[in-house]
Amino acid sequence: MIDNELFNKVSKNYEEFLLSFNSPRFTMLREAQKYILQQYSATYARQPNVAIELPTGAGKSLISLLIGEAWRQAGKKVAILTANKTLARQMFRESESLGIPAVLMEGRGTEIPSRDKRAYHRSNRIAIMNYWVYYNQNPVLDPADLLIMDDAHLAEHCLHSLYSVEINKQLHESLFESIISEMARLFPEYHIFHDALDEDAPATTPPELLSFIDQISYTTRLRELGDSFAGLETTDRDFKFSWNRIRTSLQEANIYIGLQSIWIRPYIYPLEENSQWTDTTQRLYMSATIGNPSDLGRRLGTRNVQKIPLPPGLAEATNGRRLIVMNRIEDADIPRRLQGAIYKALEIHPKSIWLCSSKAEAAAFRNAVSAWLNGRGMTGHPTWILTSLGDEIEQFKAAECGHLFVAGRFDGMDFAAGECRLVVLATLPRAINLQEEFICAYLRDSAFMSRRLNQRVVQALGRCNREEDDYGIYVLADRRFATHFGRESSRNGISKNIVAEIDMAEDATEIAEVELARKIETFMQGDFTHYDAEFTEYLRDAPSLAREAQDEDISNDEILAWTALFHNKNYPVAAQYFERCYMFAQQKGIVELGAYYGWCWAKATYLNGLQGNEVDLSRGLELFEQAISRGGQSSWFNRMRSSLNRARRTTTDITHLGENNATAILQQFDEVLESLGGRGNRFQRWVDRNRSRLESQSHNEFQEGLEELGRLLGYRASRPRHGAATDCRWRGIFGNVKEVITFEAKIEHNIQGDITPAMVGQAHNQLQRAIGEFGNQGYVVRGTIVTHLASIDAAADSSAGNVRIIPKEAILALWEKIIALLIRYRQSWSLDNINQRRIAAGEIRPSLPPDRWLATALDENVRWIDAELLLQQWR
Repeated sequence: MIDNELFNKVSKNYEEFLLSFNSPRFTMLREAQKYILQQYSATYARQPNVAIELPTGAGKSLISLLIGEAWRQAGKKVAILTANKTLARQMFRESESLGIPAVLMEGRGTEIPSRDKRAYHRSNRIAIMNYWVYYNQNPVLDPADLLIMDDAHLAEHCLHSLYSVEINKQLHESLFESIISEMARLFPEYHIFHDALDEDAPATTPPELLSFIDQISYTTRLRELGDSFAGLETTDRDFKFSWNRIRTSLQEANIYIGLQSIWIRPYIYPLEENSQWTDTTQRLYMSATIGNPSDLGRRLGTRNVQKIPLPPGLAEATNGRRLIVMNRIEDADIPRRLQGAIYKALEIHPKSIWLCSSKAEAAAFRNAVSAWLNGRGMTGHPTWILTSLGDEIEQFKAAECGHLFVAGRFDGMDFAAGECRLVVLATLPRAINLQEEFICAYLRDSAFMSRRLNQRVVQALGRCNREEDDYGIYVLADRRFATHFGRESSRNGISKNIVAEIDMAEDATEIAEVELARKIETFMQGDFTHYDAEFTEYLRDAPSLAREAQDEDISNDEILAWTALFHNKNYPVAAQYFERCYMFAQQKGIVELGAYYGWCWAKATYLNGLQGNEVDLSRGLELFEQAISRGGQSSWFNRMRSSLNRARRTTTDITHLGENNATAILQQFDEVLESLGGRGNRFQRWVDRNRSRLESQSHNEFQEGLEELGRLLGYRASRPRHGAATDCRWRGIFGNVKEVITFEAKIEHNIQGDITPAMVGQAHNQLQRAIGEFGNQGYVVRGTIVTHLASIDAAADSSAGNVRIIPKEAILALWEKIIALLIRYRQSWSLDNINQRRIAAGEIRPSLPPDRWLATALDENVRWIDAELLLQQWR
């Protein structure tokens, strides 16, 4: 707690304090800086956790240095933490310009000179460093009295390395494959294990959270595998460090399984148990997008963060000019139109930043962009993928041309003047790690996730706009941006200026490519006559920034619960707080996130039961069933039932492997409508486009339509990338059925006459390939030919065996059947209201097919599966 004496020393007239430094650069406070410092001095200097939010470029560094110097002059240790070396060096240069004594700390603890440590420890200088120097497994620095965390959200990346471990498919291949293969045999209901073993699985497959029952049963084996891998000389140091830190908490952590990695971590990090945090007197969290402070607390693991409120007029200020270029919902990601826009900008200023949601995505875009530029004649451009320490930023800044690819970060990078003029948001930043992807896929009423999305967009739109005369082009490449910003409610928390810029971008999606290129060329050449006039008009109609609604502070209970569970292993206390979270959600009508709280409550109770408390052991299973029932509209909760049955060792429904087919279809319906929107003509354009593909005589177009149809029916649909690139495969687990269906398409107009033995042979090749890949995993594989041909010659028929033939018109009839149900569902569906979705689902569920409907049709002892036979089990 801050005593009165210290409060009086750090509570100042900061305008006078700034003048006392006689800095030629920093001569006066801006209005927003003045307001924040006045509020801090009057009230918030007494608070232990204070958040300060100011727009990008509004001068947060000066605020940090002034407050820090007030504390240092009061004889207190002050540390300012930044996201990377580049920003730490930038902060140090600003301290020099202001005349504040500071020391820059870089590298490992043993590399920091002793005199620099003493200068910090004795309050002779402010210590400036990145997060990794301060938060360390073996800290070499004493905890600060005042800890200032710049770009506070990015501290989360440092905490990942302290409290989680990632088993990566590329970096830790043998360990990843061993775990995935074993889990696929032990827990066959999880789609993700089979997807991770399938090289052709859709990249959009969401991750799964392992049931705590299955997690506990596998812990000993997981620890054996991890220990063995960590003991190898060839294993990287970072993995060994992270594994050894978490290996004793494998039961308490969450285990997320993705296509490319396994992530073991607590849902909320135990920052409040870290002495580098707890032994401080005050923590300042600085960011352009604090948003709701309760969510910042959730991400970092810190309670009771008090945010200094900023009047809307000051909160809305933005620097420079932004020309936003938005994709259209009906276009593919980065279509020719956007490619032309990006290329035109690069012709004038050949540097770009690509903001991606994941490491895999950043690597994929790096390869694709390099190949594309080389093909257009822009050869020899260097490229970088940003690492955690950020050394690549300075290399990029110094280069005359080049492209920086960034994974999962949207702030912590400043590019002034000519350092960069083009930023591409490659994908909608809905989720940037496996935990967030899981939340978005299965806990869809988690309101904090939608706010994080807007925070990231706002952060991204400030990367090249640091000063009033800066300007930059920002390309929103993902077509989902159009859907997201098409809803006015999705713009909450976005300033008036940026709303006007988004409005301009929306309207510009309708202009011709040549006109768009002309606008970009004029803007990039610094001619803003037309831009300024247009922006002024849009700004007039844009609404002012509304004060963001604050969550009731359930995050405090979440943090206490996870700290008790993961760090202290105090299961009864954890269960008590998880119960409070569950009851809060029930009171507020929060369904899926509330069910997850129930799952956590069950986990803590069950773990306590394993300590010898038989009552809690049984109670944990009861709570688990209660959580499953509450979250049942989400397919992940349905898949949990198999785990519950294994724990109870029941014989009823013990072979139930996954969600039923109807639930899988409804989940896919939600994904389609979340992408296209519940209203407007984008949905119908999507329907018409896919119907056209299934009517097409083009092999590639038809396969695209067949793949989309499979997804809509709840299957993992893909077009395998090996030899036969024109086929399609559907794979699913429904109830107690694991099935794969292969499709050989013969629909081209130039194919006439009968189905031939060669065609049948191609179908058999696909069938045998799928059997080789999935037969040992317990899948039943069926092969088909889809065709417009009406007959089969005798030799082909005799060699066809169990290959079935589906007329093309039967596939079209199936499409019309499922689309009619989707249209009915859409009429009652709501993007924001999970309960309304449940009502909509209840209306159409009786019309959805039972499990094994397709397998039953294909198992009929006939060669031709016409529309009547294909749809015979549809109600």
